[in-house]
Amino acid sequence: MKTPFKSVPLKQFYRLINHGPCVVVTTASGKSKNAAPIAWAMPVNDEPPLAAISVADTHFTAELIKKSGEFAINVANEAILKEMLFCGSVSGRKTDKIKKSGLSVIKGKKIKVPVLKDCAGYLECRVIDSIEYGGVTVFVGKVLYAAAKRGAFDSCWVPEKAKTVHHIGGKFFAFTGSRFQSE
Repeated sequence: MKTPFKSVPLKQFYRLINHGPCVVVTTASGKSKNAAPIAWAMPVNDEPPLAAISVADTHFTAELIKKSGEFAINVANEAILKEMLFCGSVSGRKTDKIKKSGLSVIKGKKIKVPVLKDCAGYLECRVIDSIEYGGVTVFVGKVLYAAAKRGAFDSCWVPEKAKTVHHIGGKFFAFTGSRFQSE
């Protein structure tokens, strides 16, 4: 009997479960600040509110988080797609990605890290734990503040207003469509 499934290479396993919104993590320490698209971000708990990101140890983002103990998870939307893609193509050690990309930032409410003014929403996090796994560090942050664009969130995303970006594998992305409510 022929199965209705096609095998997926294990190096692509995450693409089956990680079609949540693209995020741009902002970090800062001293005069250095950075914005980096991060492929892996997830909620960990709702009480206390915890979120986690996985960052390569060699990336400037990991260095700044380790120095400051803070990061912001900015939910990417159509308004910052071009800037997000640029930030993913250069190193923050060599380029001021926020300035060069044209991203606008505002001060965080609870942390010293800036947040992206034009993103769909953001979480301000303080690191409470970090775990290293073969070249990456998973940073678990307590969410100190969360915000979303007015009209784009009303207990969950309003896709038509939020227009969040989703990485669906390789160089492929999608925008949210519409939402429905189950009975």
